Amino acid sequence: MVTPAGLAEIKTYADGIGPWKFYILPARGTDAAGNAVKVLEQASNMAATSLVADAHKAGLFVHPYTFRDEAVYLTKSYGGDPKAEFKAYFEAGVDGVFTDYSTTGRIALTEWLAAKK
Repeated sequence: MVTPAGLAEIKTYADGIGPWKFYILPARGTDAAGNAVKVLEQASNMAATSLVADAHKAGLFVHPYTFRDEAVYLTKSYGGDPKAEFKAYFEAGVDGVFTDYSTTGRIALTEWLAAKK
């Protein structure tokens, strides 16, 4: 459903999508032996996929989930800072986010918008 054709189908009955955040900024990492890491904190984010652009092209809003403050839910790309994760997704063009920490999300959005001026 996250292909252009799938998104076009979704547009027939919805105004937006709420994908898992890693469909937008995938996480990947390997340990010293070259094995895939299984702990999110040891992974890094890869380049953004085309999902946000594809969804917007289909006329859909994008609100990924779930953004949290605990470091265990962050990749090492964010250096333990949950605001950095929010800002990366704002930069990727999402229209909103699902979060358990709205205060952190709001602060991150305010800082991100201020930096865009």
